[in-house]
Amino acid sequence: MRRKGLQTAAVAIAVLVWLAGCSSSPPIRFYTLSDTAPEGTPPADVGLVSIAGVNIPGELDRSEIVRRTSPNRLSVSGLDRWAAPLDETIRRVLSDDIARRLHNPTSGPQRLVAVDIHEFYGDAACNVTLRSIWTPRVADAAAAQSFTEEIKVPSSGACPDALAATMSIALGQLSDRILAGLARLPPATAAAK
Repeated sequence: MRRKGLQTAAVAIAVLVWLAGCSSSPPIRFYTLSDTAPEGTPPADVGLVSIAGVNIPGELDRSEIVRRTSPNRLSVSGLDRWAAPLDETIRRVLSDDIARRLHNPTSGPQRLVAVDIHEFYGDAACNVTLRSIWTPRVADAAAAQSFTEEIKVPSSGACPDALAATMSIALGQLSDRILAGLARLPPATAAAK
């Protein structure tokens, strides 16, 4: 009798393990950022602008999408992920955004710009905050001037699907600000060597 009970328990456990193996987990969703149209008229004669590098904070340097749920708490999604490393994606999008905004990007001085991202999160409702410092690279590093930007963009739709689009809008606004800032600098100050 006892042996039959053990066999029944073993069969029940095997069935449960089999059912657990047959159940499907939710699919992982992959996202990317995209370039956006300029919000205003881009400045003329800025020259050729290249994004020399993008640095992001360690908590964003991961494949999972990170959102800020409170001042001291982050939410790391197990199912929503970036399709490529976020720093590389940001650099590509800024480069594409700037190329879309320039009238004649092959004329004028070449200007290299480094971008340090300090915050780039969506909140619980997928409203996005982007805080960054961008610096034109110059021959005399002591003369380099940095510019701080803070951009807030309300969510463009239902979360989490709207997050990548809202973040893309924020990068487009950063591109607009970089070009406007470069247009105000004397050409010798912003020219790369």
